[in-house]
Amino acid sequence: TRPGKRYQSVRLESVMELNDPHHGPIFDLIAQARRVSRDWSGLSADDSAMTGAERDVLDFLVFEGAATVPQIARNRGVSRQHIQKRADALVAKGLAEFVDNPAHKSSKLLEASIKGERAHATASRGEAEVLQRLSGKVDPKDIAKARAVLQTIAKAVEDSA
Repeated sequence: TRPGKRYQSVRLESVMELNDPHHGPIFDLIAQARRVSRDWSGLSADDSAMTGAERDVLDFLVFEGAATVPQIARNRGVSRQHIQKRADALVAKGLAEFVDNPAHKSSKLLEASIKGERAHATASRGEAEVLQRLSGKVDPKDIAKARAVLQTIAKAVEDSA
């Protein structure tokens, strides 16, 4: 078996041992959401493919403009360290850059680079194509139900962390 496969089967068995008919389907839903998220992140179709978390930071930069890492972290409700890792990855990929901050000498601003803006536009076009194909195929009531279920799961995970 390949690495990770054994862990996955052990994890699934431990969930199933709880003998609750809800655990297996919830686990499957989370696994499916991970696959969709991974595949959604892959829509950028170029050498600067981003993770979902990197895309979230790039979204912020494109829509809100340059900001410090702590500002982005506060806006996103995550730790500064979480955003710092994503910012460093975006900079390493040439998708963002740190620039001087006229309001604060030691806290640089992170801004989308031209390459980052182009990568964002490419990913957005890919997303728009998928959304267009989905248009009319998914009932808005089903979307609302799915959103509610995912919010419940997210809250439970957040409360456990």
